[in-house]
Amino acid sequence: MTREGLPEGFTAPPVRRRRRHRPDWLVAYLFLAPAAAIFATFVAYPVVDGVATAFSDKMVGQESHTVGWANFIKLFSDPHYARAAWNSLVLTLSVVSVKLVLGLACALALSQPIPARGLIRALAFLPWAVPGLIAGLSWKWIFDEQAGVLSYLAMSLQLSDRPIYWLSDPNWGLWSIGIAMIWHGLPFFTMMFLAALSSIPSDLIEAAAIDGAKPVRRFFAITLPQMKEVIFVTVMLSTIWTFNSFHMVHVLTGGGPAMRTHILPTLAYDYGIAQSNLGLGSAVLVSVIPVFLVLIVLLTRRMLRNEN
Repeated sequence: MTREGLPEGFTAPPVRRRRRHRPDWLVAYLFLAPAAAIFATFVAYPVVDGVATAFSDKMVGQESHTVGWANFIKLFSDPHYARAAWNSLVLTLSVVSVKLVLGLACALALSQPIPARGLIRALAFLPWAVPGLIAGLSWKWIFDEQAGVLSYLAMSLQLSDRPIYWLSDPNWGLWSIGIAMIWHGLPFFTMMFLAALSSIPSDLIEAAAIDGAKPVRRFFAITLPQMKEVIFVTVMLSTIWTFNSFHMVHVLTGGGPAMRTHILPTLAYDYGIAQSNLGLGSAVLVSVIPVFLVLIVLLTRRMLRNEN
C-alpha cells in the first residue's frame, strides 16, 4: 500500500480540467456586433446628425451655430410648410385608400379560376418591378400637355378642345401625382392580399356556402376577418412609403407650380439642397419623426403579436 492508501501499481487517472464556456450573452453580442456596426454607421449616425443639424443654422460651405428651436418656429409660420404638410396628408390618405380598395378587388378577381390567370397576374405585378424613377419619367411623358398620350386621347375623343395641363395646373398637379403613385403601388397590395387569400382554409368557405351564405356574406364574415392582420401591415407599410415618396413628386412636378404640389420630403430637398439651407431642410424632416415613430411602433407591435 502506498502512503495515500492506494494499492501498489495503481495509477490515478489524469485530472481533466473543465473547459470554460463563454456565457450565452457574450456569444449573442459577438454575432450581433456586425449588424450593430452597420446600423450605427448607416442609420443611427445619420439620424443623430440630422437632428443636430435641425437645431443649427448650417449652410453649405459656411460655419454653423446652434440656434435652438429657431428653425422649427420659422417652419410653423411658413405657409409653404403648411401646404406641404397638408399635401402629404391628403395624398397619403387618398392614395393608400384607393390602393386598399383596388388591391382587394384585384386580389379577389385574380384568385378566381379565370383563363390565362398566370399571364394576367404577371402583367398586374409588372408596375411593382419598375424602378420609381423610371415610373416617374414614364408618367411625366403620359401627362405631358403637348406630346402626352392623355391629352392626345382627350382631344381625339373630343373631351377637350385644348391640351390639359395635368402637371402645371395647380388643380390637377397633386391628383396627377396620386394617379402615378396608385399605379406604381397597387401591385404590392394585390400581391399581399393574394397571399392572404391563399392562406384562408377552403373548408370555412365551403361550409359557409353549404349553410346558404351568399358571396357578400362570406366575404365580410370569413374572408375579411381572416385578412385583417395582412391588411393592417400592408396599409402601415404603404403609408410610410407613400408619405416618403420623394422621387415621384420630384420627377413629375418638382413641387411646382409655385410650390403648390410640394410634400414634406420634396420641401426638405428644396430648402436643404436647392436653397443650401441644410438646417431648415433637416428641420422639415425632423418635424415628422414623431409621426413615423407612432407608425413604426404600431407596426412592430402588431407583427410581434402575430409571431407569438
